[in-house]
Amino acid sequence: MTGWDNRGVSQRDLSLGGTFNDVAADYDRFRPRYPGAVFDDLATKLGLDASSRILEVGCGPGVATEAMISRGWSVLAVEPGAELARLARAKFDPRHFTLEESTFDEWDPGERRFDLVVSAQAFHWVAPELRWERAAAALVEGGALALVSNEALAEGSFFDVMESSRQWREEWGVDDGETFTWRALRRLVEEFSSDIGALWEALSPQGSAVRAGASFAPPEVRLYPWRATYSTVEALGLLATYSRYLAMDPVRRETLFERLGALIERDYGGVLERPYATVVAVARRR
Repeated sequence: MTGWDNRGVSQRDLSLGGTFNDVAADYDRFRPRYPGAVFDDLATKLGLDASSRILEVGCGPGVATEAMISRGWSVLAVEPGAELARLARAKFDPRHFTLEESTFDEWDPGERRFDLVVSAQAFHWVAPELRWERAAAALVEGGALALVSNEALAEGSFFDVMESSRQWREEWGVDDGETFTWRALRRLVEEFSSDIGALWEALSPQGSAVRAGASFAPPEVRLYPWRATYSTVEALGLLATYSRYLAMDPVRRETLFERLGALIERDYGGVLERPYATVVAVARRR
C-alpha cells in the first residue's frame, strides 16, 4: 500500500456515484454483504430495536438494508438511483422500509430526527463539505453515525491477479486505489481514530481536508475479518460494479476483462479467494 498523506490527491468525481444505477442488478448480485456480527454489535452498542428510528444513506439495492430489516428494524433510506431504488423497494415490506429518491446532499429531513444514521459503502459519495454537518443534523441528541466499509486486503489469489494485471490497467488509466494489509489497516485505524472524517478520508482518499470533529465525537472502530470465494464470472462481475471500471471506454473494458478472465482460468483454475476486513466506525453526535 502507499502512504496515507492525501496531499496532491485529486478530489473524487462525485458524479461517478451515479454510474452504479446503470448496473443495479449486477451490483445487487455481485457486491459482498457484511458480517452479521456488524449489525448484532450495533444493536448491542446502541440499544437498537424495532422502535429505533434508522436512516440509511445510499442504500443502493439494499445490500446492507437486508441485514437491518431481518433484525426487525425499520429503515428510511435515501437513494438517488431510480433503478437501485426500484430493486430495494421490491425486496422489503413497506411497513418496515421507506425510500426517498434523492442525494443526501439535497435531501430534506424536515422535522424528522433519527437514532442512527448508517451508511455502508456509500458515504464517500456525499460532498465532503456537507456530509458531517448534514448527518449530525438528522440525529437526535445522543444519536450516532455508523459508517461501514468492506476493505479488500492485500493478500490472496484475487489480489495476486490484480497485481499481475496492473500493467494492463495502467495502460488505460485505471487506478485501483488503496489496498491494505491487515497490519497496515490496523495501524491506519489507530492513527486516525480521533476523528471519523479523518479516518474515512484515509480509507478512501479524495483530496478532502474536511473533518467531522465539530459534529461528532471520536469514533469507536471495529474490524471484522472474513473471506469470500469467487468464480471467474463472479470476480469479473464484481469488478464491473466498481466506478473506475464503469467509467472506462466499453471496448477497452471488454478487452481488459477478457484478459483477466483468461488469466484467472489459466493460472487459478477459475477460482479466486479474497480476504476482507469490514471496517465499522460509530461516532456519537456532539
